[in-house]
Amino acid sequence: MKKGPEEFSILFQSAADIPPPHAFHALIKISAGDDGFASIEFRQEYTDRDEIPKEEIEAEGFSLEDDFEWQGKLPDFWLEETQKMVEATEWKSATNSQVLLAEPGTENWLSPVQEKKWIRFTEELIQACLEEGGKELPMEMAFGELLKNNFFETISLEWRFAKKEIHATIKGGTQASFTGRDWDDAEEQLKTWMEDEAAEADLYQLPKFKGYYWLVNGEVWLPEKNKLRGRVWEWVNENGKKEKLN
Repeated sequence: MKKGPEEFSILFQSAADIPPPHAFHALIKISAGDDGFASIEFRQEYTDRDEIPKEEIEAEGFSLEDDFEWQGKLPDFWLEETQKMVEATEWKSATNSQVLLAEPGTENWLSPVQEKKWIRFTEELIQACLEEGGKELPMEMAFGELLKNNFFETISLEWRFAKKEIHATIKGGTQASFTGRDWDDAEEQLKTWMEDEAAEADLYQLPKFKGYYWLVNGEVWLPEKNKLRGRVWEWVNENGKKEKLN
């Protein structure tokens, strides 16, 4: 694809194995803005809910008013990363893929030949839009000890996707912030970690055994893992060990 104007339209749809009321598609238009920001037009619509009773939708934690639209700004690195992704990707005519890109200056939709990186990137961009648009809070990870159904939190990580910042806090008050390459390294390892654990167990179920865990957004349980690398996880491991000794 030739380098086009700094304006892109990305269409995302959730994986085929995700059922309603969770299934959705989202359209993101990102273009050059002012003062170090990218302009965003975002629309998310939940799909295939027509035959699902209202009570069942609400039982899953949703409502009949979940569709969301937002216009605003994100840091311009989102546009820069989109541009780099577009130029580094081999494209083909649109297929039934999760991610589609409107070829700049045309009405043609294209699919990436290899879409795994695009799926991850677009999921992060969607999360950034939901945060900045006020629909969702940043992702929270709490580390602590699980004892007899009681969880004693010692470390908290707040993942702010809009700015790609991680804010870390220890129960005693020590704080640290991580951005840039530290974010990229930590987020990539977290994605792989969660995918590996999800293949082995239902992460939404309270663990059967006591021990140290991460609790993500108050609903996903991850067992402690000490083999993660990079400044974020090294900080966590160092301060987590101190808390265990106290």
